[in-house]
Amino acid sequence: MGQFRHDPNKRNAAYYRRLGLREPAGAALHKESRRELFGQSKKGLDKGLRKELLRQSLYLLILCAVAAIITGYCLKLLNTHLLVQKVVQEGINYEAFREMKLDEDAFRLVKTRTEHLLKRNPGLKNVPMVDEYGYLTVSMLLKDYDLVKQEPVDEQTFLRGIGRLVHEKDFQKLYSDYKAVLNDLEYFPVPRMEGAEISYDNTWYEPRNYGGKRKHEGTDLMASNNQRGYFPVISMTDGIVEKMGWLEQGGYRIGIRCESGAYYYYAHLYSYTPGIKQGDNVIAGQLLGFMGDSGYGKEGTVGQFDVHLHLGIYLNSGDKEVSVNPFWILKILEKYRTYYDYQ
Repeated sequence: MGQFRHDPNKRNAAYYRRLGLREPAGAALHKESRRELFGQSKKGLDKGLRKELLRQSLYLLILCAVAAIITGYCLKLLNTHLLVQKVVQEGINYEAFREMKLDEDAFRLVKTRTEHLLKRNPGLKNVPMVDEYGYLTVSMLLKDYDLVKQEPVDEQTFLRGIGRLVHEKDFQKLYSDYKAVLNDLEYFPVPRMEGAEISYDNTWYEPRNYGGKRKHEGTDLMASNNQRGYFPVISMTDGIVEKMGWLEQGGYRIGIRCESGAYYYYAHLYSYTPGIKQGDNVIAGQLLGFMGDSGYGKEGTVGQFDVHLHLGIYLNSGDKEVSVNPFWILKILEKYRTYYDYQ
């Protein structure tokens, strides 16, 4: 009997065998129930453990994601700070500014982001330079003056950047220059015509030899039919006729000063529109004259080069005027090109 002392199931079974009796069914069922219960308990334990491990893993993933977001935000803050510090220390790169590397997609994105920012934060409308030109200026400074290959900065970076730069005189000057060039633009300067087209390339700073070695500071719009007097030339902006008449290099030219300060120079004309004179007010889209090949000699000289319009854009900078590249501006204005019909 001692061997069954610690095992009541075995002891009971032996007891019934000695008496020649069969163990009651309930006892067997009881043992099976105990085995089943133990199995279920074990399964329940495994399931609970898996749930706990899953819960802990989920918490760990969330923690890692939050840490990554915070780290990325801090790195972005640091990067913006370093870029702004570089701008403050080095000042404005006006040679890079003059190239005007800005395309239509970037300019539209600047306007859209500015509109969204001011719509969500109406109070910013009263803050100086928090507008599309401020957004453009910050983007250009922080993106190496190139929004053709790069995208404008996001809204948070803009707000951090302008908060630091708005009081810098160089930034204020650059803001005024971008606004002067872009604010008054409305039309492409040469309308579409039946039977011929115009073309133009980015010839900024290419060498020119007439009158001595110099750099080309404009864009030439070439007439495919090379016919003087065929293509009309219209004003890209509202403004005042500041200068007109003959220049040795520019031939018959006309210069329009727009309200924001930029000077638009249209050269090598064949003729002027009748009645236009210096001091007149013009409106955007108004006919100024016709494309020709005048210039490179005394008044009336023609035929020294193919028929084209030389477009120049200038800004006042102290006691002199500084040119900027019209090429990318023309690209932006392509969709604002009108159609001209002689009939």
